[in-house]
This record gives sequence, C-alpha cells and structure tokens, in this order.
Amino acid sequence: MNEDSPLADITFTENGQVDVNQLNALYKMIGWDNQRRRTAADTTEMLNVSRYYVAAHTGQGRLIGFARVCGDPYVVLVLDVITHPQYRRCGIATKSMNAVLEHLNSSQYVSVMLTDESGIEGFYRRFGFQVFRDVALVWERSA
Repeated sequence: MNEDSPLADITFTENGQVDVNQLNALYKMIGWDNQRRRTAADTTEMLNVSRYYVAAHTGQGRLIGFARVCGDPYVVLVLDVITHPQYRRCGIATKSMNAVLEHLNSSQYVSVMLTDESGIEGFYRRFGFQVFRDVALVWERSA
C-alpha cells in the first residue's frame, strides 16, 4: 500500500462482484462469525437481497472493506460496515459510508436505521446518524 495515499491502490465497487469466500473470511477475521454459520450460499443470497453494497479491494483483488444497505423500498438498515484490521484508519470505512450516503440520498427511503455495538458511534455521527436509546425491541434466537 502506498504510504503517501492510503487509498491509492484501493478500488471501490458498488453492487459488483464480491467473492463470497473472501467476504466470509473478512467476517471471521473481525469476529463476526465465530460460530462459523456463514456459508457461501447464504452470503450469496445476502448480497442478492441487499438493496445496495460497496466493496473495497486492493490492487491484487483482496477484499478489505464492505458495507451494505438492506430493507424494502421504505425502511432500510445500514449493515456490515467492516474493514480488514490491517487497513483500518486509512479511510476505507469513511469512503464506504460516503458511498452509502450517496445511495441513501438518491433514494426515497422513509426510515434509515443503523445499529452499532462496536463502540464507534462517533464515527456514524459524522455521517448524520443520531443515537436513539430504548426505541428498538430485539428478538434473539434462544440457544
């Protein structure tokens, strides 16, 4: 990676081809699939039902960043804003979120939500998201 411009060798694609094995490996790497439930078939379906996604790749084709929007024509969630640990603080998540915002601004969604349990809510506030507490009810599958 070029030290002068961290994003110089990074390409961002919207709704393009994503190697699901690389995406699943990225989920595992950041700890989002410790139970190893993600399959290539399920991740392919996830991409197919996403309304929008952006992927960041190195010049060698390695997937290092990802973000997506999922929902219906009225209500959507911003999900899976992730960056490979070795490429954090290079602007990949920021550029991905800017692409997500362009998509949101060009759409007619009534409600846009984002959940964050990573402790970086300040990052999302930079993009206009506001924190609302005690407004969501969550159902979780029992073990």
